Amino acid sequence: MTSKAGSKAKAVVVEDDYENEEFVFNEKFNFIYGNNGQGKTNILEGISYTTFAKSFLGSAETDCIKFGETEFFIESEFENDLENKDSIVINYNSDTKSKSIHRNREKVTAFSSEIFGRYPLVFLSPKSLNITYGNPSDRRRFFDILISQTSRLYLDYLKDLAKILKQKNSLLRSYALFKKYTYTELKNLLSSYNEKLTEVSSNIIFKRINFLTEFKTYFEKNFSFLLFQNHKGYINYFSDVLGEVNAGEDKFDINFIKEKTENYINDKFEDEIKRAVTLAGPQRDDYIFRLNKNEDESSEEVKVKEAFELKYFASQGEHKTFLVALKLSEYDYLKDKKSTSPVLLLDDVLSELDESRVSKIISHLKDYGQIFLTTTDKNYINNLKEFYKENEISVFNICKGKVVN
Repeated sequence: MTSKAGSKAKAVVVEDDYENEEFVFNEKFNFIYGNNGQGKTNILEGISYTTFAKSFLGSAETDCIKFGETEFFIESEFENDLENKDSIVINYNSDTKSKSIHRNREKVTAFSSEIFGRYPLVFLSPKSLNITYGNPSDRRRFFDILISQTSRLYLDYLKDLAKILKQKNSLLRSYALFKKYTYTELKNLLSSYNEKLTEVSSNIIFKRINFLTEFKTYFEKNFSFLLFQNHKGYINYFSDVLGEVNAGEDKFDINFIKEKTENYINDKFEDEIKRAVTLAGPQRDDYIFRLNKNEDESSEEVKVKEAFELKYFASQGEHKTFLVALKLSEYDYLKDKKSTSPVLLLDDVLSELDESRVSKIISHLKDYGQIFLTTTDKNYINNLKEFYKENEISVFNICKGKVVN
């Protein structure tokens, strides 16, 4: 699959149903429709792969290869709002389990530092509901990716955390299984890891809380835009160290967080030896989504206290509204921080919303940059034509991995 765009994103992809198919993408709106299972989402996967080095759906590399083949090849061209252009080439071979990445014909040795975050991208699909319905790891992943796209320092903290946890857990398992060290030696080694873990953990927690304080403004604006009622949505941070933190209201000094983190890690010392796993750190934390449906004139403090947890008590429609508000806020936040408009991927999401919210979202999309939308319903194009000029929309009818219109 080859694509050429006037300005924003180009992609050359060989994966799943596609082979040497050429697309010319519109710099504004790309409307991709067809029946289920025809390969619409593969187009979006190709775009996301060159920004994250992985599928936005979390598919493994081997699942992105056309049946009967052993490799896929993606070439993408990006142009930002300043008209700076980049060419990214990614090749994966399943036989050798190797992946090569080149930027402007030069080999990329560290994707996280050379590519990740350079081309901001926001995606929304039915699987995105895992953010509100799913486990803490789903919410952490969402916010970690968002924060990391705007902060290299935060990404470095996450990499350091992963390294420390891997080494510490290996040490704990080794002691539990083989008793390779004396208890005194183990304690000394663990103390060294815990010192590093305290430093990294406190910085991650501090960064997450401060991010939410800033993100709160974006979320409140988009949440109120999507709702006709006077409902309020809240995003709080929860850690074993601090408990639930009200974003924007509870302020913590980095030294205070570090002290609390150190004490908590020390308290878990013996339990970790017994269970042979790390029990303290931001890898266990969560983001709490809350909703208040009280429409009276209560104070903000009262409304926060009365807000119920979305995961356990909200309706399906409330989950969807909260999620869309999150994604629109992600877009606005990245646009402001990166000084360029993110690419927006909408994978079969309009069918998940009621008609009134679909109309609101479509009317709002005209303010965004380049958009890719997949759907099974061709009729949505009529709504789009109310807000976009004819030359601002490119339409692709996908059937069995081919463009048929």
